[in-house]
Amino acid sequence: MATSDPSTKQKTDTPSVDFVPSTDIWYTDGSVVLVAGKTAFRVHITIVATHCEIFKDMSAIPQPTAQDATETYDGCQVLRLQDSPVDLKHFLKSIYDFSYFRPGVKTKFPIVAAVLRLATKYIAPALRQRAIDLLSIAYPSLLTAWDQRASLRLVPPFENELMTYIELAVETDVRVILPALYYAASQAPLADVLDRLHQLAVAPEEQWSVCRAFVVGREKLLHAEQLCALAFLQPDFARPGCTNGSTCTNRLNDGGPKKTLPRPQAENTDPFYRWCLIEPDNVGPSLSLCNACQTTVSTSIKNGREKLWDQLPAFFGLTDWATLRARDGLDGAD
Repeated sequence: MATSDPSTKQKTDTPSVDFVPSTDIWYTDGSVVLVAGKTAFRVHITIVATHCEIFKDMSAIPQPTAQDATETYDGCQVLRLQDSPVDLKHFLKSIYDFSYFRPGVKTKFPIVAAVLRLATKYIAPALRQRAIDLLSIAYPSLLTAWDQRASLRLVPPFENELMTYIELAVETDVRVILPALYYAASQAPLADVLDRLHQLAVAPEEQWSVCRAFVVGREKLLHAEQLCALAFLQPDFARPGCTNGSTCTNRLNDGGPKKTLPRPQAENTDPFYRWCLIEPDNVGPSLSLCNACQTTVSTSIKNGREKLWDQLPAFFGLTDWATLRARDGLDGAD
């Protein structure tokens, strides 16, 4: 496919245009000119249509005016798209250059988001799936993947990413990452999260739905966390094999945990029960329990955490994990 500097090309059938040819994507043998904002991209409609269902019938793409529908440039039909020129550039580059948006490779969020938006809009299932795969590593559906996500994620983290991810998930109807996103957001002060949720650039009814799902789900989650994390403090909690008898019982039942366990650092507002969830293997030793009770307490917290994770989607009004994975093409693995 031939490329050239579009600024040197003679414009034969359009004496004046209101767009500037892209310096990134402009094929001189291209058959159609896609315009987003003030930037134009000359591409091959057969190549684009191979990836995108919508472009198989260009007449199905609405144009701003009747005059725009018959516009041409250098013998090519011009299609004006209501997209960000930056998004369109990323999307087209992912179509033409496989290395630009490869699976299993670190990719910056703006590229992933652009591809996901336009792959959803123009029905490009392979590219949409590739984007979902990347995002689901950062916010996975498996607890084991969640625990390892800091080292596994391929989309680098950035400031205030939670709201950006939630907005993108709602906009593109990717639900499998929502439970983990809500889970992470639940660890922040409620007022701060609600302020940002009310700023989501989505339809008002979707914004209301997200806020409601989060508030209701957060309440259920925090209650369930306390139950599963602190079950070992219940008087009837079974501790088979205990070798210290009343000593371990007293340490668990006399309010000792809240006095003995390390308190959160000043900058970390996580409450006691959350510390138990994060450090289950350290709870027993911190209370000076016998070895058997240390193992029992740790196992209880870990098992409770697994049950909580299984229930996570339901807390926020979503279907179960298996259904979410199948719906968004993950097939049971993140």
